[in-house]
Amino acid sequence: MKVTAVSPANIAFIKYWGRADNKLFIPRNNNISMTMSGCKTVTTVELGDYGRDLIEVKFFGKDYEKLERKTIKQENLYDQVERIRDMSKDKRYVRIKSENNFPADAGIASSASSFSALTAALLVVYGLKEKFFDKKELSKEIRLCGSSSAVRSVYGGFVEMIAGKGHEDTFAKQIADEKYWDLVDIVAVLDPEKKLFSSSDGHLLADTSPYFETRIVEMQDRIKRCREAILEKNIHKLGPIIEEDTISMHMIMMTSRPPLFYWSHGTVRIIQDLYKWRKEDNLNAYFSIDAGSNVHVICEKKDAKEVRKRLKKNEFVKWTIYNEPCQGVKIINKHLF
Repeated sequence: MKVTAVSPANIAFIKYWGRADNKLFIPRNNNISMTMSGCKTVTTVELGDYGRDLIEVKFFGKDYEKLERKTIKQENLYDQVERIRDMSKDKRYVRIKSENNFPADAGIASSASSFSALTAALLVVYGLKEKFFDKKELSKEIRLCGSSSAVRSVYGGFVEMIAGKGHEDTFAKQIADEKYWDLVDIVAVLDPEKKLFSSSDGHLLADTSPYFETRIVEMQDRIKRCREAILEKNIHKLGPIIEEDTISMHMIMMTSRPPLFYWSHGTVRIIQDLYKWRKEDNLNAYFSIDAGSNVHVICEKKDAKEVRKRLKKNEFVKWTIYNEPCQGVKIINKHLF
């Protein structure tokens, strides 16, 4: 039995940093995102009598490598396999191959696409199809893999993760599908290498910032306004909200103990350029930055060609990745092995 899933990454317009429950991976706040057509993970899972689970991953620009239980993220992957196997009552082990078409651990949500693709393929290969086809249930299963961001890759388009009090009321729901709005995310890749401080570790430091509770309070209105801006297809309203939340989250990072600094010279340069383009050229493009130095530039499709051309002229930008809203995680027939 062999199953392959493909899942997009997603860019959070309203982000989360810090968890209410580290075992169930429940974030402190609701978060909202858009799926990314140009950043995907493909994962093939096969059942067999291997004697143990075998996981191989091909990161962007590299060869396949075997994953062991050496990091928190790797532990989470193996734990997810064991949990779903136990749920299915099928004792067979799995062989897994997974590959990204974009840099991992660099602030482009590789965990979101990889964890959602893995969980989807595992549920189907172990005969738990009802949990795959029930998107709400699927989002809850994906979260237990170790990434709240991955929950948002269940649906296509624009998605909100509801941060509840426990497992049953923490899930994803769709705000609008991938055909609703011609929005574009152009990722300006400044540094494709693995970041020095992981998001998993960073979440544990969030509440050491003296401003963390202030962020949680003041962002509640921003969540509401973000949802409204998407439904109104209003880039003039959405753009400033995205930037506000990005700055707010990075201020928590920078004021935690120890402080975390993800921005680079190139990051700041793009921020300054975007301000200038909006003021002088009426080019409506806005920045979003996850836990890394790379910048997601959000604009409407009609402006994407000009924005991408300008980004490519930036001395700090190595290349760009073009993304439109796309379908969420799905099963495909083309396998990796």
